[in-house]
Amino acid sequence: MRDESAFLADCLASLSGIVDETVVVDTGSTDDTPDIARSFGARLVHHPWADDFSQARNVSLDLARGDWILYIDADERLVDTSRADVENLLRHADHVAFRLLLRPLVLTTPYREYRMWRNDPRIRFDGIIHEKVVPAIHRVAEEDQRPIGNADLMLVHLGYEGDQTKKHLRNLPLLRRQLQIEPGNSFAWHHLARVLWALGDFHEAERALVSAVDMARSSGRNDPVACLSYADLIRLHQGQGVDTSALLAEARAAFPDNCVVLWLEAQSLIAAGDYDEAIARLDQILRVNWESQRDSGPAYDQRLVGELPWDAKGTCLFRLGAYDRAAEAYAAAAGCAPEDPSYRVKCELARARAGQAHGGHHRGLDVPVGAGGRKP
Repeated sequence: MRDESAFLADCLASLSGIVDETVVVDTGSTDDTPDIARSFGARLVHHPWADDFSQARNVSLDLARGDWILYIDADERLVDTSRADVENLLRHADHVAFRLLLRPLVLTTPYREYRMWRNDPRIRFDGIIHEKVVPAIHRVAEEDQRPIGNADLMLVHLGYEGDQTKKHLRNLPLLRRQLQIEPGNSFAWHHLARVLWALGDFHEAERALVSAVDMARSSGRNDPVACLSYADLIRLHQGQGVDTSALLAEARAAFPDNCVVLWLEAQSLIAAGDYDEAIARLDQILRVNWESQRDSGPAYDQRLVGELPWDAKGTCLFRLGAYDRAAEAYAAAAGCAPEDPSYRVKCELARARAGQAHGGHHRGLDVPVGAGGRKP
């Protein structure tokens, strides 16, 4: 970590009483980050930053003395768990590692990441940025004939909220270096594209996304990163006024059940006035088993769990003149996001139109709180 005083205290507080030891590797903080680490009893080590995330992480692994490693960043929190939960998980575990749940943004669905593993010198990070530990974990699992399990311990990441310019400028040269070493790293290509996009270099962002999508085409792997690259390239082209119908069809064929692709396709169909087909895509999102999604990833905007597809379905039904059903859809959206008054207004308008169509009066708003499945 470096200059993480805004986050570190809450991170360490979330670990207090749960872990036996916290190792903090500081790579050159100029704020009071080291003092905060000491105040929580952490083992603090100063290590010069060498533009290499793996090197710094591996220093911490070399120093850790526990039987198990929990890997966490300063801008993350371990939530809703206890010492007893962790002890029950590990007491008789024969596993080499566990995939925990991570919310990469506060308002996203969680997905699984390899964040807990046995303290084993064979398990180390590799890579300048987007450092990888998964290949090492799988090698050890195969060598030792130990399983890799899932555990419902939850980490929440806060560091992607707010202005990311400083991080983007730090990451840009690291991503370029990593891609020189590993030109087939689709995750790095996608991250590079997002950094360039955020910094306003849309032409280079497009080139990076095209590279990532080309890799997906050649590899044929149905992986979440490839899906995100398709989605971002579609969004970028839509913003430029480019026809994305062919790219959308390709993404839909490659990822028929991915909710981001379904959502983008629904939006395109709505813009084209094809409301019945749009409703079919939205209904597919609304039928998703979100509990199973967390095991395969990726993370989704939490509003896709119910709020956004219900609202869009209401719009489709309203434009089709199905005002009663539109009101029900808007009420479901209101149940997912009761803090947003716009859905109640839309519902009342649809009810009023329905009343006019039937020559009668409309009923008051009945909001099914929680409809659609927004989770706390």
